[in-house]
Amino acid sequence: MAIPFKRKTIALAVSLASTLAAGNAVAQLEEVVVTAQKREQSLQDIPIAVTTFDQAEIDTRRIGDVKDLALFVPNMQIADSPGGTSGATIAIRGASTINPAITWEPVVGLYLDGVFLGKNLGGIFEIAELERVEVLRGPQGTLYGKNTVGGAINLITRLPSEEAGGIAEVEAGNEDYVQAKVRLDTGNLGKFRASAAYLYADRDGFYDNVNSDPSNGTNPFVNPVSSHDFNDLDSEVWRVDAIFEATETFSARYSFDSSNRNQQPSKGQLTDVNQAAFEGVGAGFLVPMLQAYVVSDDDNTKKISNDWSVKEKSDTYGHGLYLDWDAGDWGAMGDVVLKSISSYRKLDYDDLIDIDGSPMDLFHSGRNIDYEQYSQEFQWLGSTDSVNYVMGLYYFKEKADVDNPITFFGLFGEPTDFNTYGMDNDSYAAYGQAEWRPESIEQLSLTAGVRYTEEDRDQYINHPNASTGGVGAFDETDSDSWNNTSGTFVAGWDFDDDINVYAKVAQGWKSGGFNGEAPTAATFHEGYDPEEVLAYEIGMKSRLLDDHLQLNVAAFYNDISDMQVSIFLEGSGGAASNVKNAGAATTQGFEVELVYQVVEALRLSANYGYLDADYDEFKENGVDVKNFKDVPYAPENMASLALDWQIGTWTWGVLDFHTDWSYNDNYVPYIEPSQNATAKIDSYDILNASLMLSEVPVGSDMTMQFTLWGKNITDEDYRQNTIPFGLWTVSYFGDPVSYGLSARLNF
Repeated sequence: MAIPFKRKTIALAVSLASTLAAGNAVAQLEEVVVTAQKREQSLQDIPIAVTTFDQAEIDTRRIGDVKDLALFVPNMQIADSPGGTSGATIAIRGASTINPAITWEPVVGLYLDGVFLGKNLGGIFEIAELERVEVLRGPQGTLYGKNTVGGAINLITRLPSEEAGGIAEVEAGNEDYVQAKVRLDTGNLGKFRASAAYLYADRDGFYDNVNSDPSNGTNPFVNPVSSHDFNDLDSEVWRVDAIFEATETFSARYSFDSSNRNQQPSKGQLTDVNQAAFEGVGAGFLVPMLQAYVVSDDDNTKKISNDWSVKEKSDTYGHGLYLDWDAGDWGAMGDVVLKSISSYRKLDYDDLIDIDGSPMDLFHSGRNIDYEQYSQEFQWLGSTDSVNYVMGLYYFKEKADVDNPITFFGLFGEPTDFNTYGMDNDSYAAYGQAEWRPESIEQLSLTAGVRYTEEDRDQYINHPNASTGGVGAFDETDSDSWNNTSGTFVAGWDFDDDINVYAKVAQGWKSGGFNGEAPTAATFHEGYDPEEVLAYEIGMKSRLLDDHLQLNVAAFYNDISDMQVSIFLEGSGGAASNVKNAGAATTQGFEVELVYQVVEALRLSANYGYLDADYDEFKENGVDVKNFKDVPYAPENMASLALDWQIGTWTWGVLDFHTDWSYNDNYVPYIEPSQNATAKIDSYDILNASLMLSEVPVGSDMTMQFTLWGKNITDEDYRQNTIPFGLWTVSYFGDPVSYGLSARLNF
C-alpha cells in the first residue's frame, strides 16, 4: 500500500479546506431524496441504513455497474465470481453468496427499477441510463417483492425527459479502450414521451496469454494457448423507455433493456501447487512441470500461459410494464395510489474456462445456462394525516437449465463429464408495512411490517457418466415447499429537525433448496433447510453545523440460525460444492458515513465499516467444529474518503476535481481454513481521480463536458478471489490501472 502517497493526499485535502474556508462563501448540503420505502422521502428521514448515489456522483465516481459500488459503501463487498467477469459475489454485513451456481439463492437482492433480478450470475452488466443507486443494508422483506437476508441494491434508471434532447458521448483510454454512448428523448408528444439509449464499449485484454514452455520441449503436456488475452471488454447495451400519461391520474410505462457481453474469461493465475496432494493421487511427477508456471499471489502478472481459456458470453434482456393509478381519497384509507409491476427477464450464459493456470490440460469446464424469470407485483400505497402504509402481493417464477461439462486430468485422455442440472421454482408473497406518527407526540414514529412467503422448488440433476474423482453416475429429481412469516418493527425519535435516532428489529428468511452441484445422489436429495436472520439495529441520522455536515451512524447485531453454507469440494473430480445448514452465526458491527460541505467549492466525504463475524455453532457429523471454520467475505475494516473540489466557474465552463480512496481489510473467500491457507485475500486500497470541465457552451441550448479520469491510478496489485483446488490454487485479481478521456455533448 502506498501509505506516504495517501498521507500526502489527506494533507492536501486538509490544506485545501483551510485555504478555501478562508475566502469562499459557505454552502449548505442539498437534500437527498430516496424511494427506499416505496415513496419519496429525504434520506435523513428514513430509519434505514442506506447509502445513495445520485447522477452527479455516478458520473464523477464512474459507476457503470454494480461492482463499482463496492468501493463506496461500508461493510459491502462486490467482486467478480471466480472464473468470470459477469457473475457477482456480493456480501453485506458478512452475508454472502459465495457459490455462483444458478440454483443458489442470493442473500443480497439486486433490483432494476423495482424488478428483482433473480441471480447474481450475469449481475455485472453495464446499465445505459443509471440515475440513482440506493444500497440498503440489513434484511429486506416487508417492502420488497423478494425477501433477502443481507440487503438490497436498487438500480434506478432515468425516466424519459419532458423536453426533447439527448446526449452523445465518446471515450478513449489505455489498452485501446473505446466507448460510445447516445441517448435521445422525444420530449412530450401529447400524452406520450419516450427515450432510447445505446452504449458500446470495447477494450483489449488487461493481460496477455502467451505460449510458454519453461522445459524447452521436454514437457509433453504443453498445449498452444487458447486466446491472445484475458479480461478484455466487448459490451453492447440497449435501453428503451416509454411513458403514456393516459389521464391526470393514470399512467403506463414500458421499458426494455439488454446487455450483451462477448469476451475472454478472467485471468486465472496459478499461485500455489501442493506436492503432497499430487503425490496422493499418484501424479507427483507433474509437480515440477506445473510449478514452472507458479506466480506469487502478491504479483498481478501481465502474462500467463493458458490452453483452455476460450470464452465468456453473457446476454441478458428484460421487459417491464409499470401501471400507476392515483386513486384519490378513499376516506379512512387516505390518499391511495395503486401500482402494478410486470416483468420478464432472460439470461443466456456460456463459458469455457481453464482452472489450472497453465497450458497443461489438468482441469477445464464450461457452463451453458438458459435462465428466465417472470414476476408480478401489485402495490397499494396510502397516506393519511398520521399514517403512511404499503401493502403488496408478489409472484415470482424462475426456470433454468444448465449444461456443465467438466474435464479433469484431460492430459491423460480422461473423458469429459457431461453434467446437467436445473430448476423450476415459484414464490408467492404478501407483505405490508405502516408508519404511524401520533399527532400528540410529533417526535415519535412507529413502523411495523409483516410478510408471508411460500416457496415451491422443483430441481433435477443428471451425471450421466462416472467422473475421474470416482463419483458414480446418477439422474435424480426432487421437490419441496417452504413457507415463512417474518416481521419488522422500528421506533424513531426526532430530537429536532436535524437529528433523529431509531431502533429496529427485523427478521430475514431465505428458502431451502437442493444443490445443483451435488457430488452424489444422496447429497442432492438431502438438500438444505431455510436460513433465518433476526437483526437488531440502532442508528442516528443528523445534519449539523447549519446543514454543512451530515453524519449518519448505524450499529447492528445479526443472529443467524440454520445458516446455509457452500463448501467447495477440492479435488472432487470437478468444481463441485456441498451446500448444507451449518448451524448458527453472529455478525455485528457498526457503520459511519460523513459528508462535510466545507465551503461552496469543496466537499469531503468519508465512511467506515467495522464487522465482527463468528460462528456460534457449526455441526459436521454431529460434532461442533465452529472453532475450525472461517467466515468468508467478512473483512474487519472497510473505509473510504472522497474529495470534490470545484476549482473554478467561468463563462466558458466549470472545472471540477474529484478523487476517492478506499481501503479493504484482509478476508478469506472460503469456509475451510485449509483452502484459505493459499486463498486468503490481503488488504488493499484503491485510488481513483477525475478532472471534469462541464457546461462548455457550443451553440444554442447545447453544452459539452470533458472528463480526464483514472481508476486504480497507483496500479495496486490485489487478489479478489481464488479457486483452491487442493492440488493447486488459481487466483483472480482486481483490474490494474485504467485511464482515459471522455467528451459528452448535451443537446
